[in-house]
Amino acid sequence: MSDEIKAKEYLDKAEKRIKGGTLMGIFGGGSSKFDDSASDFTKAANLYKMSKKWDQAGAAFQRAAECYLKANSKHDAATSYVSASACYKKGDVSKAVLTLKAAIEYYTDEGRFSIAAKHQKEIAELYEAEGDLDQAIASYQVAADFFEGENSTVSSHQCLLKIALFSAQLERYDKAIEIYEQVASASLDNNLTQWGCKEYFLRAGLCYLASDDVVSAERSLMRYKDMQASFSSSREARLLDDIIHAIKDNNVENFTDAVADFNNISPLDSWKTSILLRIKNTISKDNESVM
Repeated sequence: MSDEIKAKEYLDKAEKRIKGGTLMGIFGGGSSKFDDSASDFTKAANLYKMSKKWDQAGAAFQRAAECYLKANSKHDAATSYVSASACYKKGDVSKAVLTLKAAIEYYTDEGRFSIAAKHQKEIAELYEAEGDLDQAIASYQVAADFFEGENSTVSSHQCLLKIALFSAQLERYDKAIEIYEQVASASLDNNLTQWGCKEYFLRAGLCYLASDDVVSAERSLMRYKDMQASFSSSREARLLDDIIHAIKDNNVENFTDAVADFNNISPLDSWKTSILLRIKNTISKDNESVM
């Protein structure tokens, strides 16, 4: 007998138990009925997993969760919702998000914000993978708030930095700058995190320039150097200095040389490349207007 046939038998058995047994519910034993049905749904789900029938496995885990809720076994229900989501992730992202949200609702009700934050971050990552940046930003913000409430500062900052990354991609530069400066400021006095400040300062500076605000970029660069003495002599600070001068001089060649020099030592990632191209385009437009 195949795993799928066995799974179907467990499903039918569980559904019949739920639909029948009215007298049992009246005279007691109702909770046991739902617990037993949840167990059969779980067995069916695991058999579907073995057959890589992810949607059916997810649906069976979801039915198990619903039975656990009726049996007032909320912890088991949350665990089953998480299992359902793990299966739905293989195909139906909307159902994966829905079941994770159901689990998060339980964890927040119980004050278990650390695990709620972990699953909220999973939701954000699902939206990110789908390219839905607005939903990803909203979900990362909730996760960041959960982590911050549990004093998990590093995890909170990781979520905030994702928001900054996507905000800049969507040309919401003010939000990106706010986060990069916030995280940098909070990281300065920690020996384990201060190494990342030069990166955050660079990204914030690039966002100022991409928004065509050279004056604020120049002022901020001076402020960053005051905030962290070692930043003054860093490649990141030198790149911002060189770009600012190239923009003020309307000199695309100097801009290109500065970027190339930096890239030779510290290869640019796709985010920086995209932002730098936007900045370069502002110089090109200025040159065209002069001509």
